[in-house]
Amino acid sequence: MSEQVPDPVTKGYAPVRDGQVHFRRVEGPGVPLVLLHRTPVCSASFERMLRFLAGRRAAIALDTPGFGQSFRPVGRPAAHNYGQWFLEAIAQLGVDRFHLAGHHTGTHFAAEMAVLAPERVVSLTLSGVLYASAEQRAKDRAGIGNAPEIARDGAHVAETWKLMKSLFPVYSPELVHAETLGALGSAPGRDQAFDAIFAQDLASVLQQVRCPVQVVQAGDDPLGLTGHLDRFRADFPHVPVRAMGPGFLAAPEHQPGQFVRAILDFLPDVAGEAPRPEPVMMTDRRFELVRTDAGFDLEMVTAPVPEPGPGEVLVRVHAASLNRRDLSIRDFSYPATGDRFVPLSDAAGEVVAVGEGVTRWRAGDRVMSAFFQAWAGGRLTLPGAFSALGAGAAGVLADHVVLAEAGLIALPDGWSFAEGACLPCAGVTAWNALMTLGGLQEDDTVLVLGTGGVALFAVQIAAAAGARPIILSSSEEKIAAAKRLGAVHGINYCEVPDWASAVRDYTSGAGVNHVVELGGDGTLEQSVNSLGLNGHLAVIGALAGFGGQIPALPMIFSALKASAVMVGSQADHTALAAFMVEKRIRPVIDSEFGLDRVNDAYARAAQGAFGKVVIRFEMV
Repeated sequence: MSEQVPDPVTKGYAPVRDGQVHFRRVEGPGVPLVLLHRTPVCSASFERMLRFLAGRRAAIALDTPGFGQSFRPVGRPAAHNYGQWFLEAIAQLGVDRFHLAGHHTGTHFAAEMAVLAPERVVSLTLSGVLYASAEQRAKDRAGIGNAPEIARDGAHVAETWKLMKSLFPVYSPELVHAETLGALGSAPGRDQAFDAIFAQDLASVLQQVRCPVQVVQAGDDPLGLTGHLDRFRADFPHVPVRAMGPGFLAAPEHQPGQFVRAILDFLPDVAGEAPRPEPVMMTDRRFELVRTDAGFDLEMVTAPVPEPGPGEVLVRVHAASLNRRDLSIRDFSYPATGDRFVPLSDAAGEVVAVGEGVTRWRAGDRVMSAFFQAWAGGRLTLPGAFSALGAGAAGVLADHVVLAEAGLIALPDGWSFAEGACLPCAGVTAWNALMTLGGLQEDDTVLVLGTGGVALFAVQIAAAAGARPIILSSSEEKIAAAKRLGAVHGINYCEVPDWASAVRDYTSGAGVNHVVELGGDGTLEQSVNSLGLNGHLAVIGALAGFGGQIPALPMIFSALKASAVMVGSQADHTALAAFMVEKRIRPVIDSEFGLDRVNDAYARAAQGAFGKVVIRFEMV
């Protein structure tokens, strides 16, 4: 019989003048971290974070009065009353100075605490910031309403469950169950807490805060999607914002590792806080994009090697590759959240360590990053869309990266890391465009615009599937090279500006079955005109500018189909890798650069590379 491991999380009560505050606690070094939860759950929402923190950082999670097992307030307490109760409870636990992190409702109470006890609060992390005018807050509070009254027939239970389920774009039975139990058990407390935070003028409170402040927020947090975070950033531009992967309303449960690392990474910058001890693996070289008024600057920094949290995997990166998206992020032509983050989405490397609960991977496995960490397959969901790497949430241009267990794909046997690093964005985009969305068949004709990463993957996939790819380029040399990869015809658009007519001529007037549209505003009309009956337009890029219109008449009378291609799923990635192994084709690499020449790699990609530009983590 195996020995039972003691639970690192202890529970208890701290007496305050109006009752008792329930807490969860883990031991560890350093100034303690205090966690305040959202409505309607309790400190149990931080269980996974606390277990990850155990032994790494002393931490305390408190049940808000009116929630969990804390006392029930009377009357209509204000936000500063909650702050005072928390401060009393923390003092009763023997803690003087502490770091503070609040999530949604907890954010507002945490801000009050930082004002009430500036000598005790060392740093403040906000997550889920409700930031609006008094008029808008009053309107929103009225829209939320009060908790349903207890019904004799129990109808309020089903009503509450339906409400909690409606709050999450992807249904999680365990999470909805926890939210429902929290809402049923804290109905009066929920109304009191909402009254308090919607009445609070957060702007005036934050102006009085003297400790360092940061915002850490899930990319799909509804308060970010509805403009609250943008308004906050406009008024507090000096406060750094760090984006996490998808968590929606439940970032502590969905992203415990990312949330903890975001907080702990902030602490060494706080006066009086010693840096975390570095792991045995020494330090991690990483590049970060830093927001400026003119765009993102690229900086190399060193930091401790990150540790994987529950459901996460630590990967030693050997190679990464650049995409057009990575160039566009830097000049603000592609949207990115966060003020400082590691860029790039495409990497290949070796598993170093795994977090709690990981069973799919083990140390030594050779893997590729999946572009979307939370899109397994099927229909793209909101959390899936916000799980993309390298556009605010953490990217892969670092010696070591932490990725989701499901966000890794096995590297084919015999492939180099450089080859594996080419697939996640460009390769998967081409596969999704032609195979998943396009239903490519043997003998189909495929028009491919350009000779970049996506374009050459499309040529290779089409040719290997028995289709006939046609390449469109401004370079005769690149057209010749594309033909060596399987293109059956090439058109130089500089010499033939009306290239849609040339496509029609080449196909004896029939038009093509597929267009891999990478140009955007400058090419969209001719791409549509190149399609034949029941043809498929895969809309991918905007090399010639975002915009353009798809005319309805030919779409209707030629029974055309159009798909917006947002890279692809993990299932697409896996299928592409298997296809390339079966057909014995490898990615086209234009050039490789060492980590000491990252800026040269960006420059080469911007020049119009033939294929992929790769960054190797050994000096070349």
